Amino acid sequence: MKKFYIFSSIVLSLSLLSFVGCGDDPEPGLWPTFVNEDKPAPVINSIDSDKQALAGITTITLNGLNFSSNPQENSVYFNGVKGVMISATTTQIRVKVPLVTGDAVEIKVASFKVENFSNVFSYKIDPGVAEYFAFDPNNNQLPFAITFDNSGNLLASLQGQGIYKVTPDKQISEFVPKGAETKWDALRYFSNGDIFASKNLRGIWKVNEGVTPPNPPWGLAPAGTFLKDFDFDQNTNLWAVGANNVIFKIKQDLSVTEYPFVAQLNAVRVFNNYLYVAGLKSGVQGVWRMPVDATGDLGAEELFFELTNNYPSVRTNTMTFSQDGDLYLGTNKKPNPVIVVKPDGSSESLYEGVILGDEIISMYWPQGNKLFLTRAAGSGLNQTVLWVDIQKPGAEYYNQ
Repeated sequence: MKKFYIFSSIVLSLSLLSFVGCGDDPEPGLWPTFVNEDKPAPVINSIDSDKQALAGITTITLNGLNFSSNPQENSVYFNGVKGVMISATTTQIRVKVPLVTGDAVEIKVASFKVENFSNVFSYKIDPGVAEYFAFDPNNNQLPFAITFDNSGNLLASLQGQGIYKVTPDKQISEFVPKGAETKWDALRYFSNGDIFASKNLRGIWKVNEGVTPPNPPWGLAPAGTFLKDFDFDQNTNLWAVGANNVIFKIKQDLSVTEYPFVAQLNAVRVFNNYLYVAGLKSGVQGVWRMPVDATGDLGAEELFFELTNNYPSVRTNTMTFSQDGDLYLGTNKKPNPVIVVKPDGSSESLYEGVILGDEIISMYWPQGNKLFLTRAAGSGLNQTVLWVDIQKPGAEYYNQ
């Protein structure tokens, strides 16, 4: 019996040694037996970033000493939240900041098998995406179409409540009383103070502050047509689209010109002497463009970007441009509902994992670097207006 106990003890000891030897190496500082006492703690001397650091978006560079040249052997913490490692040398670490914000976020580095953390370095990290105004869904404050006036006020169509104004200091008030509409699908502020609006019916309305919108529209399209979205060109022509198989041009004298385009269109934008339209054409979800010539007529169409193959089951609801020519599509792609299309036709999700929500239904880019989006309700999130810091300006809206 004594021999059996001795044999069992030996087997148990060997099993424990085998378990310890074959497992993954533990995190630094947790198991003293694995600490390399000859390796000094990492040191952060400075932090560089090409632009302001935005939470969940920006990659920053840590300059210092005693880092591991193996990126997987470094961990960078931001107020205790681990960043995404990009690359490392013994003197530099490139890391994507997590969703942490603050004027003095505490950053420190841990290196594998080194007992101590680095020194703590304080660094400012700003939000890259945030809610612009806390609309109250309990009071049916559901925003749809948005635009901005020339004083920096957000104008938002609230379902069943007309158009409301939100000032830069976040004061909300009624701007245009509710008319016959339930909501507006598109809004544009005009340089003389008029607001143009569409609601997926056969006209374009002109509305003014404090005045209930009239039932007859300002510009009338043929019976059986639907004008969902519109934009102005540099000659004050209004271009309107919908599920019509034509594109409409409405001049300020209210004359209407039709251009055949067999498609169901949701969005339109004028940029750099081209008219861009987005929707479903011949079974393809995509964006097409046509040159606008000196007489104001449209040239031949070309498919600029196809969603069907690149993003199956995704449609574009709204779109706009950055000043340097990137096209921003507000879609129903979830997650990551904003797609950026580069001038060369390549594309990517905007700020992957940062813009939360299932669908973007309206988009406007006032002067400055912030793009504004109406996010639809879904996946436990409320319907609201977000701003997104693109870190570059948007393209001009004509006649604003």
